Amino acid sequence: MPGTRIAGTWPLWSWSTNSRSGPSCRGGDYLDQLSRYDGLLAIRLNPLGAYTTGQSATYTPGPKPRPATPSGQITVLPNHDIAALDGLAPADALLLDAFADKTGDRVWSLTHRSLLRAIDAGRDLAELRRYLETASRHPLPQTVMMLLDDAARRLGQARDTGPVHLIECADPAVAALLAGDRRLRTIATRLGERHFAVPAERLAAFRKAALAQGHPLEQLGPAASHAPLTDGAS
Repeated sequence: MPGTRIAGTWPLWSWSTNSRSGPSCRGGDYLDQLSRYDGLLAIRLNPLGAYTTGQSATYTPGPKPRPATPSGQITVLPNHDIAALDGLAPADALLLDAFADKTGDRVWSLTHRSLLRAIDAGRDLAELRRYLETASRHPLPQTVMMLLDDAARRLGQARDTGPVHLIECADPAVAALLAGDRRLRTIATRLGERHFAVPAERLAAFRKAALAQGHPLEQLGPAASHAPLTDGAS
């Protein structure tokens, strides 16, 4: 059809044809190259690339690189202070903020309270120790090592073992009767004269054993709705 024009656009250049004048190229006529890969003859594959492309049957990851923390950034003092007179990268400053109290523009102080607070928040003391050993101008003072060791030793001395149910008996006699059942002794821990602590996953077994002793377990509050025990309950 005379006068019909067909045009299209590609990422780096465009083209068009005209039924009267014939094809012409626009946009890339005066470029020396269309991309930085023009003239590329070969590429080199690393071990992972060789495995991915089927050139190698196996791939073994190399050793994990050490954190890229430049040394000489901080000075760790025997009084537990950390001085960064030349300033710190934001990530390093955030790390010290998590484990220490900031007492100056470029000074942090390690204390028992700050370390235990970080542990309670889920931070790993090993992360702080690695950073201090790598970034400190000098070996860590013995006083700081002792502070870190003491905080690490406290970890695990008190543990959260999960939710438990507190069972209350009407009087010490009922508690003594239940405590005398050898099945219950392996399920619950007696607390004082009238109470038992029962792990959540063993509550059904405690109810069954208490029922066998003639004391069905009454539940109070929202937890009172539960399916009745059957002979197959365990």
